[in-house]
Amino acid sequence: MQHAEQLNVARRLLNLIDTQGTDRSEAPYLQPVSEYIDLGVAAREQEVFFRRQPLCLGLSNDLPDTGTYRVHDLAGVPILLVRDLEGRFRAFLNVCRHRGARLAEACGAARGFTCPYHAWVFSLDGSLVNRPDEASFAALAREDFGLTRLAAEEQHGMLWVCPTPGQSMDIAAWLGNLGPELGSYGLGTFSHYASREITRRMNWKLVIDTFLESYHFCVLHRDSICSTFFQNLGLFDAYGQHFRLVSPRKSITTATAPAADDSWSVLPHTVIIYILFPNTVVVWQGEQIELWQIFPGSSPDEAVMRLSLYSPTPALTEKARRHWDRNLEVVLNVVQNEDFPLGEGIQQGFHSAAQSHTVFGRNEPALAHYHREMTRALAG
Repeated sequence: MQHAEQLNVARRLLNLIDTQGTDRSEAPYLQPVSEYIDLGVAAREQEVFFRRQPLCLGLSNDLPDTGTYRVHDLAGVPILLVRDLEGRFRAFLNVCRHRGARLAEACGAARGFTCPYHAWVFSLDGSLVNRPDEASFAALAREDFGLTRLAAEEQHGMLWVCPTPGQSMDIAAWLGNLGPELGSYGLGTFSHYASREITRRMNWKLVIDTFLESYHFCVLHRDSICSTFFQNLGLFDAYGQHFRLVSPRKSITTATAPAADDSWSVLPHTVIIYILFPNTVVVWQGEQIELWQIFPGSSPDEAVMRLSLYSPTPALTEKARRHWDRNLEVVLNVVQNEDFPLGEGIQQGFHSAAQSHTVFGRNEPALAHYHREMTRALAG
């Protein structure tokens, strides 16, 4: 976050603390329960949000060197992320153009990809460079059978892909005014420490909902994070469909007063959450970056997600690894043992016909904004 914006955020937070307030929307918002459970809505979401739009599939250091690759399947299509020998980020469908076999698994480094079925070979730029028994395929030009390319951009240290072939992207336009702020964190310099894939019995939007208010901090998280953060107090700022939430740590009240010089930072005294529409959550917390990629599962009642933790420098010592293991454990403990079990109960309740709508109060403006934009996008 740029320093001038840090000062603005600090002043706004201190004012809310003094007045015991929080950012509020103009009115409560009623969100239809059907959008969490309806099969037709789920199918429409797949088409609108997870086939046509840019998706953030990682940070730059997920592909740290030339020749590194990573497989990504959570979007519902097999995607192969590659950093070619010139250092350029590319994305392809992870499908051999001969008989459709998967070319790669997990992650690693390679100078090309050899199909495990019939040994067709593809370069890191997707070109078909060898096929055994070439004479049997001579009537079919090699250049017509390279890997299927996907639109891919590396911007602000983030890896963006559109999962449908033939689509185009403009990430600068997609992020708008939020782009420079994301760029100010230097996300491309952070090192990937660890990732965890999680599946829970709740709608994917309900997972995102857990990040969007601090109203529950000292109720659900009474014994974990309540002592660290203010309850029901935070900032909300929209950037088109994307938005930012800032929750202050109690340490902000004892920190040195916000200063105009660059030596003062609000970052140690806040948790900052960015929602990159529709399904990516970026969390700045302390010295780490958390990237949540949240996708629909096999039904409206299932979400699949990947949590990735990034450190400002590589964890090269046992002491450093113990530190980052503890940080990851803290994050997982809160969501896995507190947020998600409650969310699964909510998902069950949505099928009971107890209510046609769930209620977002004026003190929950991010929830209202997110679901209003979601509903508008689905309506075209």
